[in-house]
Amino acid sequence: MATMITRGGDGQGSLIGSKLFIVGAGSGMGAALAAMAVARGAKVALAGRSLDKLAKVAEQLGPNVLGTYSLDISDASQLDAALSEQGPYDHIVSTAADLTFKPFLKLTDAEIQAMVASKLYGPINLARSADKHLQQTGSVLFFSGLAAYRQGEGSSLVGAVNMALESLVANLAIEMKPKRFNVISPGVVDTATWDILSDEDRTAMFSALSETLPVGRVGQANDLAHAALAVLENGFIDGTVVNVDGGGRIV
Repeated sequence: MATMITRGGDGQGSLIGSKLFIVGAGSGMGAALAAMAVARGAKVALAGRSLDKLAKVAEQLGPNVLGTYSLDISDASQLDAALSEQGPYDHIVSTAADLTFKPFLKLTDAEIQAMVASKLYGPINLARSADKHLQQTGSVLFFSGLAAYRQGEGSSLVGAVNMALESLVANLAIEMKPKRFNVISPGVVDTATWDILSDEDRTAMFSALSETLPVGRVGQANDLAHAALAVLENGFIDGTVVNVDGGGRIV
């Protein structure tokens, strides 16, 4: 018996004509995803903290950009106002992360609050807004991280908030069905996150990590963007964590 492949207005199998709201679109994985989505025929709204960075991405992507929004997703009113302008959307994505890798007892209250805001309060607000500004057959995609599974000195709160996010998403997939909720869990990715290191230290760290990973390299922004597109386009992926870490979980 032949299998019917559904390609319709819900975006399954294609992003052509769909609308995406991408938080963290000013650089790295978010910007890479925006570019790939536009290349597949989608329209994108770009959100993040830096309007200058968003404007540069928008200039590169051209007329398929619905708008740029400087916002903090831990502020529910800001987020709701931004989504309402061009909504409803077919997909909402957040790569937002404000993380500090530091021994537990040296973390400040402000650093802990920033991590919780970006990885828990922010996603909670996005999910609530999705109830109003996401198509009934739409999807929400968050990004967690390898620290949820690989514990080590300096990653206690990073791992905790990422694991909490993954648990939240599994429940949202049940409570807010048929809207889909999923998570991409990256390993170490060569993005501006690591600009805090000198060029020499960054190169040395990536080189050392590459030797431990089965794929023999650290990730690139496009690796994560490709994975995100696969999840967005496949309407049968729901309540799932997709690990895109070069094998980091198994070594």
